[in-house]
Amino acid sequence: MKKVVHLALAALTTVSLVGLASPSADAATSWHCSGQLTKRCISHSGTKVTVKFSNTTARSAKGQFGVTCVGSGGQDAKVLKDGTIPGYDTFSKSYQCPKGFRDHATGWQMSNGKVYRTPAVKL
Repeated sequence: MKKVVHLALAALTTVSLVGLASPSADAATSWHCSGQLTKRCISHSGTKVTVKFSNTTARSAKGQFGVTCVGSGGQDAKVLKDGTIPGYDTFSKSYQCPKGFRDHATGWQMSNGKVYRTPAVKL
């Protein structure tokens, strides 16, 4: 009888712990990243693009951070942040690519006269 109670309690505990370890919505998102000091990532859902810039250093990352949507209408570049990302901080923002600019998209960071890009994603 004791053995049955212990097995039932062990099964109940396992089910409870599995429920606690369920993945977050962010973990289910497919991110495409590049960069080391400032990690530049992009994901999409339909024609909505989300970019995430993660500063992995103690120093601030300064510049412009944005996204470019490309399609039959040409290119639509949008600055999402003009300023600083503090050390060890993350800036994330979503952008709906307008009609005519929905073939693919890429995120970018312009700092010190250079442009650093995320991988391109097909929409």
